[in-house]
Amino acid sequence: AALKKYIFYCRTRCRPVLDETSGDQLVSHYVQIRNQIHQQQQGEQSTIPITVRQLEALVRLSESLAKMRTDPHVQPEDVQEALRLFKVSTLAAANTRVNGRGGDYGYTEAFLNARLVRGNLVNRQRLLEEAVSQGHSAVVVAQAIHAMVGRGELQERNQGRLIQRVK
Repeated sequence: AALKKYIFYCRTRCRPVLDETSGDQLVSHYVQIRNQIHQQQQGEQSTIPITVRQLEALVRLSESLAKMRTDPHVQPEDVQEALRLFKVSTLAAANTRVNGRGGDYGYTEAFLNARLVRGNLVNRQRLLEEAVSQGHSAVVVAQAIHAMVGRGELQERNQGRLIQRVK
């Protein structure tokens, strides 16, 4: 009940304002990121669309972070956290696609779901070898296992040597 009241209060009463300093900081980092992307992909079609929409999203994210603290002003820490989240999510996802690991990621997870019977323990190295023999990238398999462990679908046992599907 207290959490609902807090969320209601934040939604109705908190309207953080982006001051000039924080706004300038956001814009300068946005321009810097945009220039880095264009330099990395000269002559190629950009796979990372860095547009004004992303800048608007960074502003909203910064304001949301300030709102969570019920702060009437967006602080530089809010801008830094918004930029960190942007880089981790958007740029990491785009880099995955650029490096060619994004296209078969879902296919690899589907393989792991089909291969792993709920409750059974499987040797991680054998699972990796089997996946590679069927055309999956070892890096993508390791990433998929890590993601599935993070989501609670798999558990690692015996210091990560064994994998168990729990969901």
